[in-house]
Amino acid sequence: MYTVSVSDVSNFIKAITVANEQDGSDKFFRPKELLFRGQSDVAYELIPSLGRYKGKHENLGFVERNMIETAKYRMPNVFTKDLEPLELLSLLQHYGIPTRLMDITENALVALFFACEGSPDKDGEVFIFKNFVDDVVDYPIVNAIADSYRFTQGSFHFLSSFYLDVIQQPYFLEQKNANDICHKDANEGGKWIEECCKTPIFVRASHILQRQQIQRGRYILFHNEISGTNGDASGCFYPRIMPMSKDDDCIIGRITIQAENKVKILQEMKILGIDRGMLFADSIDISCEEIKNDFFFRKP
Repeated sequence: MYTVSVSDVSNFIKAITVANEQDGSDKFFRPKELLFRGQSDVAYELIPSLGRYKGKHENLGFVERNMIETAKYRMPNVFTKDLEPLELLSLLQHYGIPTRLMDITENALVALFFACEGSPDKDGEVFIFKNFVDDVVDYPIVNAIADSYRFTQGSFHFLSSFYLDVIQQPYFLEQKNANDICHKDANEGGKWIEECCKTPIFVRASHILQRQQIQRGRYILFHNEISGTNGDASGCFYPRIMPMSKDDDCIIGRITIQAENKVKILQEMKILGIDRGMLFADSIDISCEEIKNDFFFRKP
């Protein structure tokens, strides 16, 4: 993995080029794409907002289900019944409900902005992920993981039982390749679920929002922790989400931005047309706040 500290936008772009060249996975002639995530404090874990839940209720599945069902009940015109599970999570994420989706972006400068914008006294960092384009994630399993709050309510849930639950859902039955998936026995199906969860699940939601388009938004979908067999050959889902290791094989670079350079980099990015007003152009409040700041607080 390539690691470096940068002090300006120019060196940031150079660092991405170096990280990509040093990765070396291109020698296997597998087309890849680079994806990025910026975090304003190097101490932050790579974990979605739902995984950071520290409330009094220990069962994360219970909390996740209650939040989602409450949102659907209170705003049925927004969180409609026809949404696929991944589309639903994407929309919930957009409106601030904690989910098992972790935001990433196709645009490195967007990630750099988020690494610099917050925590002014802390060093930030940008992660460079590689995703092989030919690693097409099986569509049904993506929706099954996104939908897992409906099926994992106890202290643990056998993967074999989870498999039997999800293969009855429309997102499995409507697939042309469903025969290969849905005719496994329970233990074999549970092992298939576990195999699908061994590498990070990079996804894009088809329910595209304006902010997603502007920020070139993508996600990493996190599953519940898989551990011990508890008597089941295929293992169990536990009601917690574990952070991704910062040394994961899919991460080819980490670029550090020291706290004292954050303001300078944000100023450079504003010259390039990247600021809160642009990234949150769908928010009238934020856009107006940026207009006010430009005229009231800009330096002469």
